[in-house]
Amino acid sequence: MPIQQTPRLNQHPSRHPNQIRSYRIAAGLSQRDLGARIGRTRSVVSAWERGRYLPSVTNLFLLARALDTLVESLYWGLYTQARSTFAEDVQPHT
Repeated sequence: MPIQQTPRLNQHPSRHPNQIRSYRIAAGLSQRDLGARIGRTRSVVSAWERGRYLPSVTNLFLLARALDTLVESLYWGLYTQARSTFAEDVQPHT
């Protein structure tokens, strides 16, 4: 009888949605390879991908250059989510 595995629940939901992982995989890089390209460790890249931390502006530009993409495309979900939240909070005066 095969052992069934229980699906793993994400105990730490992403606070900062991003596309770093998908761009890294499309570039054929491991987390270690990407980290080496930008002078960071694999664990830092992993934390960024999981949305636990936001990279600094400098690191964000290094990531975009290493992944051959735009900074905005790495964090599109974060920017659009923040913009829609802002729009809901700001009500026009009538």
